[in-house]
Amino acid sequence: MIKITIDNHPIECLEGQTILEAARSHNIYIPAICYLTGCSPTVACKMCMAEMDGKRVYTCNAKVKDNAEIFTQTPELLAEKKAIMQTYDVNHPLECGVCDKSGECELQDLTLRMRVESQHFSVQDDPKESKHWAQTIYDPNLCIMCERCVTTCKDNLGESNLKAVKTELHSPDSFKDSMPKDPFSVWSRKQKALIDFVGETPCFDCGECISVCPVGALGYKDFSYTANAWELQKISSTCQHCAAGCFINYEVRHQDILGEQPKIFRVSNNFNHNPICGAGRFAFDTSSSTQGSQNLLEARIALQKATAVRIGGNITNEEAYLIEGLRQKLGFKLYCEESRKFQEFSHILSQDTPQNLSAIKNTDLIITLGSAIKTENPRIRYAINNTLKLNKSSSLIYAHPIKDALIERLGRNVLPIYYAPQADEIILGAIFLSLNLNPNDCLKPLLQTQKTLHKTIAKTIKKTLPPEGDQPAKEISEKVDETIEIPYYAMFEEIGLPQETYEKFSALLNSALVSPNAPVLIIGQDIYTHPKAKNIAALLAYLQQNTPIKIILIPPQTNSVGISLICALDNQNTTCDKEKSQEYIVGIRTKGDFTMDSDQSNAKGKPSKEVDFILPALNQIEGTLTNFEHRLLPLKNALPFEGYDLSDIAQGFGFSGESLIDYTHLLPTKAGYQPTHFDTLKNFYARSGEDKRGYLLSHKQSFFEQTIPEGTQNHQDNHIPPQHIKDLEDIAGAICPITPISPIVSNTPNAINAYLKYPQNQFETTITSQNLQTKIGIYTSKNHLETLGLKQGDIICLTKDNREIKSPIYIDEDMQQDIFVISPCLDEQNIFKDNIFQHLTRKECL
Repeated sequence: MIKITIDNHPIECLEGQTILEAARSHNIYIPAICYLTGCSPTVACKMCMAEMDGKRVYTCNAKVKDNAEIFTQTPELLAEKKAIMQTYDVNHPLECGVCDKSGECELQDLTLRMRVESQHFSVQDDPKESKHWAQTIYDPNLCIMCERCVTTCKDNLGESNLKAVKTELHSPDSFKDSMPKDPFSVWSRKQKALIDFVGETPCFDCGECISVCPVGALGYKDFSYTANAWELQKISSTCQHCAAGCFINYEVRHQDILGEQPKIFRVSNNFNHNPICGAGRFAFDTSSSTQGSQNLLEARIALQKATAVRIGGNITNEEAYLIEGLRQKLGFKLYCEESRKFQEFSHILSQDTPQNLSAIKNTDLIITLGSAIKTENPRIRYAINNTLKLNKSSSLIYAHPIKDALIERLGRNVLPIYYAPQADEIILGAIFLSLNLNPNDCLKPLLQTQKTLHKTIAKTIKKTLPPEGDQPAKEISEKVDETIEIPYYAMFEEIGLPQETYEKFSALLNSALVSPNAPVLIIGQDIYTHPKAKNIAALLAYLQQNTPIKIILIPPQTNSVGISLICALDNQNTTCDKEKSQEYIVGIRTKGDFTMDSDQSNAKGKPSKEVDFILPALNQIEGTLTNFEHRLLPLKNALPFEGYDLSDIAQGFGFSGESLIDYTHLLPTKAGYQPTHFDTLKNFYARSGEDKRGYLLSHKQSFFEQTIPEGTQNHQDNHIPPQHIKDLEDIAGAICPITPISPIVSNTPNAINAYLKYPQNQFETTITSQNLQTKIGIYTSKNHLETLGLKQGDIICLTKDNREIKSPIYIDEDMQQDIFVISPCLDEQNIFKDNIFQHLTRKECL
């Protein structure tokens, strides 16, 4: 830590911090219109100017110095900042009364703060045409060219779709003499360019550029002129669509003249610390029918009758707690197959301290394995991109069977490894081979495939020429070709891992291990369904214990972490056919013989899902989720719900809570939860970027070691069967030794032509949203669509073993293979039950 003073306030800060970040971390205000926290400074607005030790600096890019004296409000600085605001106000349209940004406009705020009361500059205005992309409308007349939209698109999202494009606007040279130097440079910049969309591929959804815009230049097309910012109530909550658990604000106002029908008009975020994806921003248009269901007794009878309960991966922690208590009381089996596989995997890995986003931002090497990172967890993808952009010595190894041009565009230091489907364990074996690790002789099958490659390299040798006549002996350098032997492995060759790529991979990994910043290995959702998932988990546990490598798991569903910590899940695949035929399954937030779920009512009040008992949607309840960082995060109700929820059903079985949040403080402490009441949970980021939302779970303990849930009657009757405990203990670590890696099962990996995965901005929870531009369907590359003789939106039918999937087909502009990527909700006949990669046959649609 070093000491500095800002405007006579002594503070301590980290060496290497910018002055602006140091000031913000101590709640010292320095204006900055163009700067985004954690991104490259553009120094476009110069409002952050200051004096450090008597010299002019711009605090967004100037680093702190020990014992430095910094002043931000001298008369000269204030005069120049006022002049800058005057230049921004020249010809700015006087439409604040109807502008969507009015009331939260940074131009308004700083014009008032700098006390701009008159305008000394004028210039002829120029015609500027509005533009639009994705869900964004751009009004260049309102644009002040801060370029925050360009910055976030490049440094946060990794898309680089926006750019300041040269434009000839009126800019009299006479201002150079009448304006101070910095205000004139700001004026010149503003008059010489406008923002334009320059992406090679179309942009869909997203909207982060809207969020960062300080004025009304960028707006959400469906929000424009529908409400005023000061009328909207901001309700802070947590995004429900994936396991990232991003911070969001629901912005709510009445939609009728009586003020009795609230509506979510838009969603905003803390753009400085938490960029969000299109799903989080726009898929807010579904909820449950306000009146809910009245058949409470029928729901209780269904649970009493149930031989099994199947839960969705988006149930809240409190719902999971109640369902686990009901399981112990009523004795039904509990299914959630995706989260069960994650539970099994994470118990074998057994992380004492799960890693978070800071691990990604503080490393020189990121490896992703088995993760279509673009779609699975956008927040992690943004963190990876931000690291690559700001840390020029950092690299990404992207290992996955599906080629993705977007990932390759993130930077020059991206090494893509595209391997055969189901070869994830072999790629992990390549990591062990690079590090000379071979526990339990696990690499024996790989080493047995060793062969020798001969490679010719150029080598420089030195020669001494003998003296000739009067010339003395001299030394010269000469280049010669030399053939060397390189060990290579047929197993790598079979999965599509070339020797040169393996050498680069190995060099990057070994270089990162001697760096002070430990490498990060991100494990994706494909891994949990892998036939050798248990062995992969055991190998990762060994890596975690014996190397500095940090491991991050991407959960398969919104609250898979919470479910895996709270619930004892059964393996549905071990149920015999006879038992299955006799099962009566209640579905909670998923399908069942009796289904309790949101009916997914749209903005017009029309339900899109048929259910037996209507539960509130996650934007209508208070509760909590547990994200991939093992952080408990609060959900707030943005819309009303007058029906019953799971706590009302549970009252019929001896549970005493009157609402879901009556159980928040009862979540199992042995699983790392705290006895903290819901109403005391915070939900914000500090100015320094510190995450103050909810709390991080403490030491994790397996659910089968937990005490019986509180809040029930007859506790002595509620216990986990001893045999079930034994089965769970067999999963957890010590009884899962490392076994040899295996070659891929399929002899024809190229025959695989279908992959089960949602497209970008779509998740299990967004499939009924009408706001999203990205649609549920089958996706393929542009070239493949042309080869098939189809156009976007055409219906295609794919089959296997008399089962079929029929859906519209669309282009994924970043896909580079002739493969079908199929939204999981379309697989109603379980074609992908045993493998997320399949070979499907096209047939004519009837």
